[in-house]
Amino acid sequence: MSHLRRIHFGSISLVRGGKCAIAVATITCGLVAGSSSATHAAGTAVVVPPAVVQTTWREPQLLTKDARPRFDAVKTIAGEALESIATFIDVPTAENFAQFQIIRAALVTRVAARVNESRAAMLEAWSQASLKHQMALIAGLTTLGVGYEYGSDNPKKGLDCSGLVAYAWQKVGIALPLQSKRQWESSRDVKQEDALPGDIVWYPGHTMMYLGVGDAVLHSARLNLGVRMGRINWKEISHVKFGNPEVSLLSVNRTAGVF
Repeated sequence: MSHLRRIHFGSISLVRGGKCAIAVATITCGLVAGSSSATHAAGTAVVVPPAVVQTTWREPQLLTKDARPRFDAVKTIAGEALESIATFIDVPTAENFAQFQIIRAALVTRVAARVNESRAAMLEAWSQASLKHQMALIAGLTTLGVGYEYGSDNPKKGLDCSGLVAYAWQKVGIALPLQSKRQWESSRDVKQEDALPGDIVWYPGHTMMYLGVGDAVLHSARLNLGVRMGRINWKEISHVKFGNPEVSLLSVNRTAGVF
């Protein structure tokens, strides 16, 4: 491997050479690049963990043993944000809202980085959405990494695409059917430019939650992937529809005690 250079990410180093890149963890430092080979300085070992892959040169992404991306940091902040927004809804004081804003900003920072979208644009979109939209989307984000289970809206068992959407919106008292097309049909049709974070994104056979900017979505992708963030499959562009569940025809079916 020639002309190597190492880029540090905490305890992980990304070694780049030509068109290839390898994520490595180093014990002490001192990788020396030569014209035809890489040698190690005294006392240095280079270990390539099987659970580390390079997804972008900026940020290697850690995988679980079954090759699913780790969403621990995002899930943790999403859980804090969900608790914070619930506290504000129960006790709507300026102090509680300010606390929620701080946690929401931290969550948006993580989410925007994962989907390579503008943090400022995403934060503005979330800020302009209703509390129900925000809470539903945040609830959905707490299920990141949950496995795929056909016909399930229980994250302890797994979630399919419609199950994720139903679970998230049920958190704000809106019941949606466990069928992708029916979820969109029971919501108000909106254009993409008018879509809010948490709105339904649908094309035949699949339903997702809009992250508020670009074509970024949260969805339970398929059997071997589960809940993750990604982008709309624009091969389906002629079929993609957006829907607002907050004015759902089924929204009268509310959970008692939910704002």
